[in-house]
Amino acid sequence: MKNWRLFELALLGLAAGLIAWQLFAPPSLGVADNNDFPKLTGRYCLGPAGIHPLFEYVSFAYERAPNHCWDSGLLTSAVLPLRLAMLGQPQRFDLRALGAIYGALFLAAFYEMQRLARRLRAPRRAVLPLVVLVIFGSATYVPWFNSFYFDAASLVFLFWSVVFVCRLVLSEQIQLRDYLLAAISVLLFAGSKAQHAPLGLLLIPAFWLSFGRPGFPAVWVRGLATAAILATVILMGTTAPCWYESTNVYNALFYQALPRSIDPAADLAELGIDRGMLQYVGQHAFLADSPMQKPEGVEAFSRQMSAGKLARYYLLHPGIATGVMGNGLREASLQRVRMEIGSRQYRLGNYERSARYQPEAQSRFLDGWSEIKARIFGNRPWIYAAYAVALLGALWIQIARSKTKMHLRAVFLAATLSCMVLVTAGTVLFDGVDMGRHMLLFNTLLDLGVCAVVAIPNR
Repeated sequence: MKNWRLFELALLGLAAGLIAWQLFAPPSLGVADNNDFPKLTGRYCLGPAGIHPLFEYVSFAYERAPNHCWDSGLLTSAVLPLRLAMLGQPQRFDLRALGAIYGALFLAAFYEMQRLARRLRAPRRAVLPLVVLVIFGSATYVPWFNSFYFDAASLVFLFWSVVFVCRLVLSEQIQLRDYLLAAISVLLFAGSKAQHAPLGLLLIPAFWLSFGRPGFPAVWVRGLATAAILATVILMGTTAPCWYESTNVYNALFYQALPRSIDPAADLAELGIDRGMLQYVGQHAFLADSPMQKPEGVEAFSRQMSAGKLARYYLLHPGIATGVMGNGLREASLQRVRMEIGSRQYRLGNYERSARYQPEAQSRFLDGWSEIKARIFGNRPWIYAAYAVALLGALWIQIARSKTKMHLRAVFLAATLSCMVLVTAGTVLFDGVDMGRHMLLFNTLLDLGVCAVVAIPNR
């Protein structure tokens, strides 16, 4: 046992070293801004202290100034690590301080995963943490910690949710501490980004299914945890400002869906949208001449369209929905984030300009797993979809072959993961720009599925 603890500490030290090397050792890695950073930084009047090239390079130096103040009106749990990182930096802010917070949170989740893996038999007990480290300690994931994207909080709090929900489901004796940690993790994850909030609903059953174990929390405790998660999901879905939902729906409809229609004019009439809007088919909301650049245009469109109405449109036009989904899967298949806007393909660079890399250059540090997937599935969306189905199928086959007393609990966890993958894939239907970034969690869940296949015993 002592040797095993030393092995765990060595792996934890290796994980800390890999994260520190990427986030802090020159040239520090991050993820370039696509103009989303002000959604988080604006409420603290934070803005770039110098040249801030979008898409191409990372900026680490920020300052507080009145001209940077803007309240996006978006709720997000990402404010919590940022507020912690800002302590002691009242005027100047180094983005890597936020990276340190996210890195520490990731390491805490990794350590808890190692503790959870102790119940596995060798060699899985040793292989699982190594697989997690190879996949999630790479430049595919770690540079996100040095960014102001809500996705960074989503990633880290998803890791926390997975670890503590698995502990809650798999433990033979439930401690209130573990129950509360699982609930807090899910709350933080559901509150990280409006698009990911529905995933919190899929984790609620974990707080009710006792699987016959003694000491499961009382009904009123379960009710409080459920109510808190439900309230968070509802708040995230109902408090988003009008411009946010309308912009997303507009992009999905005009930039992705209608260009795939055989009769866009008829579809606009079906949706109750003025025929004069036909000129904007194929264009996104961020163009200077877009009606969405004016408050009155946003208000008018919000009266005509909503996410629910768009969902009904997809149901009536499954071919269009399939085409939009295929484009999202194509972006996801590349593994590393790319934004395709018109004929221009943007990648979000990982380096500062001073590092003298090409614009939009991306690090390949420890990125073998993503590179293999990109070579096999890149720009092959339906083959990538087949991979996702095969991976989940392998997980279910592994569970079916397993005859342990944890069988029912493993079935529940596999069902939860499968549903989360499906829901996450569906989010790209409602935001037509920046699909690669919005499929980040889809790729993350598939990689977690690989870890699950490694963890499930054969018998």
